[in-house]
Amino acid sequence: MDAGGWAESGGRPTDDPPCPSSLSSPLADLVFAFHSAAFLWFTRVWLWHATPAAAALPGSAGFGWFFRYLTFCSFTAQTGALGLCCAAHVAPAGGKAKAKLARAADDASCALFGLANVVTLMYHAIEASTGGVVEGGHLARPPWLGFAVHAGNAATAWADLALGHPRTFSPRAAAASAGTVAAYCAWLLVLRGVHGAFPYPFLNALPMPAGFVGLVAGGAALFWALFQVGRRLSAPLLRVKMRAGWPADA
Repeated sequence: MDAGGWAESGGRPTDDPPCPSSLSSPLADLVFAFHSAAFLWFTRVWLWHATPAAAALPGSAGFGWFFRYLTFCSFTAQTGALGLCCAAHVAPAGGKAKAKLARAADDASCALFGLANVVTLMYHAIEASTGGVVEGGHLARPPWLGFAVHAGNAATAWADLALGHPRTFSPRAAAASAGTVAAYCAWLLVLRGVHGAFPYPFLNALPMPAGFVGLVAGGAALFWALFQVGRRLSAPLLRVKMRAGWPADA
């Protein structure tokens, strides 16, 4: 199905995304530039965590490394999704590889749209109410780091929703979203078993298991709601882009 048919059908979540091989050159350059710049930025931020500058942070040592934190897991997954987007751009036009990469990039981007926003919203809400979101929260961090992982991540997800051509929020992406939530909840329990505590001070202050279950339920509901927001916006956004001159056969 081409982009015009996908938009006219209302962007049904069962449809695969049109392959972005026939975008006009200026539009193709714009989207590729965005994905490339975002991928390089995210990669630079991710690699900083492996440098001596990050050694003072609690996440740099011990079981789980920085993957103890949902923010870092989400940021890592977004970096991978942006890499898939770049690969889809440069794959040979008309080939099966390009179509598969476009579908994988679409599913990954849609699955992570809710996660990026949940991470940002929950971080700022909990920080404002308790002042202690993560271990070692009092330790100095580069100012650009907090912006990248607690604002830039969500902004990038929204920009990708606007520029991705299109974003379908397919059942595959929905299943991946649900699996991500379940996997991290299980991972948190593993971390608690190994370290004797959760990597989040506020979570350790909640009663077990009621507090943990309640927080997970609230986070999952917010995650689902944001996924639905993305799904509802995807088709109207595509129609707007097409009226602005985005090629219908992209």
